[in-house]
Amino acid sequence: MRIYSFRKKIMPDYAKALSKIYGTALDASVDGVVITDNSLPDNPIIYCNQAFCEITGYNKDEIIGHNCRFLQANDRDQKVRQTIAEAVKEGKSCQVDIRNYKKDGTFFWNELSISPVFDDQGIVTHFIGIQNDITRRKQAENNLILERENLEKRVKERTKELQEHEQFLTGIVETIRESLIVLDPELNIVLVNRHFEKFFKVNSTELVSQKLTDVLEGSWDIAELINLLENVLPEHNPFEDFEVVHDFPYIGNRRLILNASQITVGETYQNWILLAMEDVTERHVIEKKKDDFIAIASHEMKTPITVVKGNLQLLERMLNKGEIDGYETRMTQAMESLENLNRLVLNLLDTSMFTAGTNKRSSELLSIEDIIQNPIKQVAEAYSTHEFVFYGDSALSIVGDRGQLSQVITNLLTNAAKYSKGANQVILHAGRVGNFAKISVTDTGIGIAKENHKRIFERFYRVSANDNNYFGAGIGLFISQQIVSEHGGTIWVESEIGKGSVFSITIPLSL
Repeated sequence: MRIYSFRKKIMPDYAKALSKIYGTALDASVDGVVITDNSLPDNPIIYCNQAFCEITGYNKDEIIGHNCRFLQANDRDQKVRQTIAEAVKEGKSCQVDIRNYKKDGTFFWNELSISPVFDDQGIVTHFIGIQNDITRRKQAENNLILERENLEKRVKERTKELQEHEQFLTGIVETIRESLIVLDPELNIVLVNRHFEKFFKVNSTELVSQKLTDVLEGSWDIAELINLLENVLPEHNPFEDFEVVHDFPYIGNRRLILNASQITVGETYQNWILLAMEDVTERHVIEKKKDDFIAIASHEMKTPITVVKGNLQLLERMLNKGEIDGYETRMTQAMESLENLNRLVLNLLDTSMFTAGTNKRSSELLSIEDIIQNPIKQVAEAYSTHEFVFYGDSALSIVGDRGQLSQVITNLLTNAAKYSKGANQVILHAGRVGNFAKISVTDTGIGIAKENHKRIFERFYRVSANDNNYFGAGIGLFISQQIVSEHGGTIWVESEIGKGSVFSITIPLSL
């Protein structure tokens, strides 16, 4: 096994410079900002910016030392005050709309967000409050409610006038799913709805009175569809679930499901056709991904199981014959295959949790060393032909889930070793960039084509050129991206074919 090493790099003290920058930024903000001291009785205000003074009409000397409740004047029976009190008591964030009053007594609606600040022991030391005057928005919302009530009244009156067309309107409601075309008996377009215009990126004025087969560059000139419209519908036989796959102008290749019915209402609408279409492109892609996943998972599970079974059978024969030469090699191969299978199953479970939104993570103060030390040891044992080198600042502090962040590092190191079989070194670097810790894993392996840089983070996606040469179901990077995203960071890759890859993540620092 190669020896890996840690070298710490002491970063400059940013505190003083950042404090000045943050103070300037807060005073330049158009949002009102206050900071209260939770360690003092009644949580008094110890800081406010200029915007807060302008919103409330008070100067800083009249604000500092007071509890924020003074802005409610005598209006103390608001239910949201209890919400704020509970959030402060429990050390949690909250956002409310509350009635406040300026120094001159003018009423205004305040959109208030408060967030706790914790020290290293997890004790709430301060609260930060952000406020905005949303009086105009509230007034607009009230006006909108009144307008909606008036609109409903007008709609009822108009609906009564349209009773004679009830059958026609009912036909539309029963047929429409998404985009809708209304055709006359000669298959000329009478109207299209707004969804059709938006979906196909066209204007109805370009379509109305045109032959269906002539619009969108002849996209609808499909013999089977025209036969259904001209010969089946006139016999009052509506059709459903007619599938069209076509490369449409402006929107590209789409898979659509068409449904049609014919209705006649009075003298005005004689044998008109209602043609509705549902875009199932994404559904089809998802179904295909599921099928691909089943095939990949079956293949990836079968491979290690076959290796384990074969080695165990061989070991059994060797033991029966009293042979022990090669015993350790066979056992190692079996154990490695079982570990691959175990990793695949765990990744599948993690994928299921992230997809279902049931993933839970803990939050604790960690150093970079906490999340990289074990992954380096474990991957180094699995890939004894590689040297894993770390340099940078391993003492940077972050807040997150130790297990999940270690899993990300393990995935990146494993991929680096797996896809650089011809090389013998993987480099891990950590450093500070602004308010983030950046961790990069560099290899000199096969590299990744630029067009695949984003897709490799998709669930179940594997670069086709590598499918048959490397173990994996295409979910490790998907899981890594989900974990990093939930920690408020980002993940990306820089790579070229034949020139190796650099995978980088950022995680917010614990400031």
